[in-house]
Amino acid sequence: LALILIFLVILIGGERGAMSIMTLAGNIVILFFSIMLMSAGFPVLLLILVAGAGVCYISLFYQNGNNPKTRAAFLATLLVMLLLFVPIYIITGSYGLNELQISEDDFMYYYSTDLHINMLHVGIFVTVFSTLGAVIDTALSVTSSVYEVWTHKNGLTAKELTASGYQVGKEIIGTTVNTLLFAYLGGTILLFSYIQTQQYTMEIILNSQFLFQDVAVMLSGAVACLITVPVSIGCIIRQIHRTDSEEKSEVI
Repeated sequence: LALILIFLVILIGGERGAMSIMTLAGNIVILFFSIMLMSAGFPVLLLILVAGAGVCYISLFYQNGNNPKTRAAFLATLLVMLLLFVPIYIITGSYGLNELQISEDDFMYYYSTDLHINMLHVGIFVTVFSTLGAVIDTALSVTSSVYEVWTHKNGLTAKELTASGYQVGKEIIGTTVNTLLFAYLGGTILLFSYIQTQQYTMEIILNSQFLFQDVAVMLSGAVACLITVPVSIGCIIRQIHRTDSEEKSEVI
């Protein structure tokens, strides 16, 4: 399947498709070393910032080049992650192996649960990186759209560009939230089927850790994408004003 994916990406995407594969490989390398450093005792909260910035940089600049659109999307993504860092820290107060994982024979007989790792920090890492892809995609969609509007009608005011950005945001946010929702539901259909056969009560399900962990990631991603829209608009308008000022200075 991996070979088929690579073949189709290069066949359909051409050079950009090959760059996408390289970007994916770079992000996998960052995640691999992040896990190694986390296991070695490296401060997880600092690792989140460094690895998150690295993933954003590779995903945006390597694949799309250094231009006002990617710079604005990069800044917007970092700002959204910093804004949500504290709420995620508070919400992800209950993390670790959930009830179903602990009850599995593999964990009971073959694995040690004494990991000497702060599971709260691991939970924050998981939540942040689970939302990062959707945030990058939303930020780049908004900044690219607003920038293209400005290149064709560079006489528009900041208010008009903002209205254009919100219109684009309204168009993409629904599909983005649905994508996050179905990604969660698709991965938990078997789990809910198991719950149904075991006849767990609604009280047990709503208070379970396995449900909380997945729903927290899904809702965090949805909230992050919603916040990304106005933040991205502000960042791209700032980049447009800077680009416009530089062009006028060169003319003079």
